[in-house]
Amino acid sequence: MAGKFAFLKEEFLIDGKWGGIDLDASMRHLQAGIGSGGSTISEAAFAALGATSVILTPVIAEQCDAIRVEFETEEGLWTATLELAAQQVAFLNKSTGEVEELPVRPEAGERAAGCFSLARMGIPAMETPRGNVTIDTVLVLVYLQQHHAGRDTFGSVSVADMNLTLEVCFGVLSEETARLKAQARAARSRATRDATAVRKAVEQRQKYGLPTSFDLDMEQERYAKAVDEHAAELLRLAQEIEQHQGVLTGRDAEAARGLQAVSSAATAADRAHQALASMYERRGLARQRLAAAEEAARPRTHCPECAQSLEARSGEGPLCPVCRQPDPGLPARQAQRAQELARAGEAALAADAELRDAQRIAHKAVDARRKTEQDAQRMAGRAAAYRAEEIAPREAARARARAAESDARARLEAVKARRQELAQIAELEKNAAASSLRADDAEKAWTAAEGDAQEHRQQTAKQLSQIFADIAIPMAPDKIRNAVIDPKTLAPKINNRSLKQLARSAGLVSIAHTAYHLMALEAARSMPLVLLPRCQWLDAPLDGLGGGPEGERLANAVLTVCAEIAGADAQLILTTPQALPARPQGLRTTKHDSTKPLIPHARPESDER
Repeated sequence: MAGKFAFLKEEFLIDGKWGGIDLDASMRHLQAGIGSGGSTISEAAFAALGATSVILTPVIAEQCDAIRVEFETEEGLWTATLELAAQQVAFLNKSTGEVEELPVRPEAGERAAGCFSLARMGIPAMETPRGNVTIDTVLVLVYLQQHHAGRDTFGSVSVADMNLTLEVCFGVLSEETARLKAQARAARSRATRDATAVRKAVEQRQKYGLPTSFDLDMEQERYAKAVDEHAAELLRLAQEIEQHQGVLTGRDAEAARGLQAVSSAATAADRAHQALASMYERRGLARQRLAAAEEAARPRTHCPECAQSLEARSGEGPLCPVCRQPDPGLPARQAQRAQELARAGEAALAADAELRDAQRIAHKAVDARRKTEQDAQRMAGRAAAYRAEEIAPREAARARARAAESDARARLEAVKARRQELAQIAELEKNAAASSLRADDAEKAWTAAEGDAQEHRQQTAKQLSQIFADIAIPMAPDKIRNAVIDPKTLAPKINNRSLKQLARSAGLVSIAHTAYHLMALEAARSMPLVLLPRCQWLDAPLDGLGGGPEGERLANAVLTVCAEIAGADAQLILTTPQALPARPQGLRTTKHDSTKPLIPHARPESDER
């Protein structure tokens, strides 16, 4: 059962001044007409508690800086002050001095002001996959808003959130049943997964013919033997290759030495040819000198001036063949020329002989190079032939043996995996059977708990239906034959019809709303498992009853029932333009209109304009 919760006072900060209305009474009647602000103060009161679905009028939004409500719970006296600009609510426990400042719309996981207010009412705030319990979902059970009185049952709250809120507040939410249901679903899901794993494993076995354990043992033995044979073949080939590799290494070294000899012979041939070049040059110079000496020694037969033959000329003494002048040095010069010609001839013969010797040396060097090249090619050919004849076939055989060994090992591992699959399938079948059994047991436990929960729900709905009928039928005995609470939805039904099916013109929707809220108040007082606070605020609940004598008669009946429900152990705040037909104990009534509004220091709207 929820604890005590009662409004004591509501104040508004306008132009730096606090002012408001006293709400401290077990039945507080605000006899207020149009323009007096009755809906304004009710919406503002729940906004101060952190509600976000209420609509603040321009008087509050434009004039008011803060809203403060004072309320009483089992924990003592509290004040909740809403700073409109900051959208922060400051809670103060006057008894203990405890202070909490919380945002209306929290961010980054902060606690909301509405959650704190719910805790003061004794209702847990919840966020679940099924729905949420918030200040705004509880609000529709403790506050009948004027614009909802003749319309939908629970205003604009989502169906999922409202269903969970009704179950929590009326004490029919079985956490044990929810836990068992979750466990049953999880167990069934696990059983389904295990059965699927078994089916897939069996399908995998079917792809390779469903071999038996004996078949797999034989295959494993065959492939293990093949692996050993290939490993022995690899070892033998490796030893043979190692032996032939030693021989090949010697032949490779011999071929390398042949290549080195080729390089040396080539170097010697290059040097011989380089020496020939200088000798060719010396022989050319010697021949040039010999030609010059021969030319110098050769007698002149023609005059270099006129080119006429000089053989017919004669004279005494040595004469110049050209100018015919006496030439005493002619014999000596001719003797010298003869000597020079002889020396040039000898030099030319020596150069020719030296060149012939150098050419023989060069030819020998070239022949030596060719021979070493042939020897090197022969030795390289021997090494290549040995590699091709002795090593390459064994390396190819080793590669084939290695591939065969890898294939045999892969097949062996595959056989081992299939053997493992047989064991896994047996284990999976065992797990699937156990999971299915656990799922069956969990579903049985859930079914039993669900039965108990449904029985409790039926009994709770029956009690609520009795309270609802005792309240609703006296309000319009000529119109209402029966009134019940649907066990499935916990919503009201009148004359076996839901509120959507009722004729609005007859005022039954407004009566049903008012009766439902009074039922919630009475259930909070008399039913231990109901978590609703013992407080209801009904804002203009009679607006949908119509006018004339019929509307007046219905309004009088509704107000009579409201007066009978009021009591010292609860609080009922009622806003109507009509006076109460009776004065129950604890009643406090104040009259308000446009000249005497509920917010006395609010500026008139004409002043704002």
